[in-house]
Amino acid sequence: MQTALLLFPAKKGATNMLHLLTKNLTQDQATKIENQCQTFHYNQNDTILHANDSREGIFLVLSGMAEVYIPSQKSQDEVLEIIKSNELIGLSNIHHFLTTNFPQTQQPGPTTPLYPDQLPDQPAQHNPTLIQVRAIDETEALFIPYTVLKERWSEPALRDYLLDQVSSRLHDVYHSLAEQINMSTTMGLTADPTILRVQDIMQPNQATIQAKTTDTIQSVAEKLSKNSTTTAAIILKNEIIQGIVTMHDFVNRVITSGKSTQDQVQTIMTQNPITIQRTAYYYEALTTMLLNGIKHLPVTSENNQLAGLVTLTDLLQAKQPTAMLQNTETLKSATIEELPQIKQQLYSTLTTMLQQQVPILTTLEVMNTLYDQLISRCIELSVKEMPTAPPTKFCFYLMGSGARKEQFLLTDQDHFLVYENQSDLDNQPNSTTYSGHIATRYFADLSQKIVENLELAGYKRCTGDMMASNQIWRGTLEEWESRLHEWTLKSTNDRLLLAQNFFSYRHIAGDDTLHQQFQQTVTDSLDRAKIFLYRLSQLERENPIPTLEQPIRSMFRRNKKQLDLKKEVLFPYHHSLQILALMHGITYGTPIEKIDQLHEKKILSENFQKDLKASISTILNYYVRNRHQQHQNGEELTSTLMLTTLTTREKEELMLSIRLIKELQSHMLSYY
Repeated sequence: MQTALLLFPAKKGATNMLHLLTKNLTQDQATKIENQCQTFHYNQNDTILHANDSREGIFLVLSGMAEVYIPSQKSQDEVLEIIKSNELIGLSNIHHFLTTNFPQTQQPGPTTPLYPDQLPDQPAQHNPTLIQVRAIDETEALFIPYTVLKERWSEPALRDYLLDQVSSRLHDVYHSLAEQINMSTTMGLTADPTILRVQDIMQPNQATIQAKTTDTIQSVAEKLSKNSTTTAAIILKNEIIQGIVTMHDFVNRVITSGKSTQDQVQTIMTQNPITIQRTAYYYEALTTMLLNGIKHLPVTSENNQLAGLVTLTDLLQAKQPTAMLQNTETLKSATIEELPQIKQQLYSTLTTMLQQQVPILTTLEVMNTLYDQLISRCIELSVKEMPTAPPTKFCFYLMGSGARKEQFLLTDQDHFLVYENQSDLDNQPNSTTYSGHIATRYFADLSQKIVENLELAGYKRCTGDMMASNQIWRGTLEEWESRLHEWTLKSTNDRLLLAQNFFSYRHIAGDDTLHQQFQQTVTDSLDRAKIFLYRLSQLERENPIPTLEQPIRSMFRRNKKQLDLKKEVLFPYHHSLQILALMHGITYGTPIEKIDQLHEKKILSENFQKDLKASISTILNYYVRNRHQQHQNGEELTSTLMLTTLTTREKEELMLSIRLIKELQSHMLSYY
């Protein structure tokens, strides 16, 4: 559908281009230009430009979004680019417009300004192309014919604007191409290079079951029963997503509880459900489901309205690696005999995510969620092997890279166990073989079984014996309180090293109430720990992050040829962040969470918070990929990065990242 414009529409953000078309013109001249342009309205999936169609002008997207793609008869269409509102379609043909309308002997420039009467009247050349453009949703676009551009080419601001748009798009194209080449050559990628977007997988808006908040439970259940393709209904109010109801909800919240089916559906829906944008990638939907333990994701458009629904089943059926999702199901039901096989499945997931260039922090979040499930399963199996149930509440904690959510290849075991105080045990109403003071033996036996099962799963025993099977890494709340008091009061080097590992702790399994009590115990232990924190800071003063000074040629050619990322950068970063957090009462959280908490306490500025996250992401990216490649090649695992193998841009990026992490260390040391 198309309509001639009398006046250009006042779309926010599109004003710049529209203004330039009529800049410095009289009202009559502006009206003439406006009448040559047209707006077109496209429904979802309508083609805006067909392959091999003659290009007669460019489009300015006024609302909605479009995608540039190469159509395929045999497989998925290859999407090259997403064009959002206020962006231009057809920039790739600007070259042909220029060569058609500007003689080679008189190219436009500051010394030879071209005016309309100087431009030769030549028909636009048809330049065959395989590229097509289609609307992702309802889209409105303004068509600007080449005749208008030709007529207005004497306006310098318009030429500059189009040149800026073309150069920006060219930069994005080269960057994307470079990333794909790097991914396919350096990472040995052999899978389908297409990374699907949610919109390629989802059930479209028209196919989803929708209901109002005031609809009855009965009416929504009937809608679902008549639809065999989905198991969830999206609840809307004034076109805005309010909630979601699944078949599981009908069973647990209606049938089991005896709730009336004439009640409004909003009484059983999950309010404010997690959503995902349709332009998000496959891996983003996959990780969102995994990290939040859900199987349905409402999909939203650019204006946050419902665009569709994507389910776990949709992801499993998509033509992408599904090892991650399969691993999730396997881990929940793994037997002791199956534990040794899980490691390679998890490593396969890691390889896939690295090959697909998933952001490193997302990769680590996903991998550590899977590893958490593996460890939790080992604990469950260990409890089942015991002759009786636990006599009291207990909590199991990780330390080291697993606690920091930075584990990607299985490392040595680092963990400890906490259980209720002796006085609490004596008051337990049930009497078992391990009741009362004999509970000490129960948790000693349980810890030993956990260590054995983790070893079966691929976690080597800690050479330093920092495991719950060691009695100094196991005890009641009172024993842990005494232990922490001793560490902070008598800060010998050995105890400081133990404390450094301990304060990375993360709760992985057990009772939440006991965990809260333990956290309070840890916080209370630091009330009078100034000397302890000072001693920790002095250890870091002895291990400064290396200074990588300018010029870059000197830094990487003469001074240093290699860098130990773990020893020289990551350890000082973790320790400095840990000390800074402890100084301000932050005793729990991963490094990324502690950075956020320090920002919330206004210890770190918003800019420094963002830059620090970006910097540590850069360092971890090199560290993870380097060690993973060594593992793939069967080489000895090291944390040494050979600087001579980096490009100039990579060296510059690394230098800036290390400099920022050094600023964190300097900031911590400034308190002492």
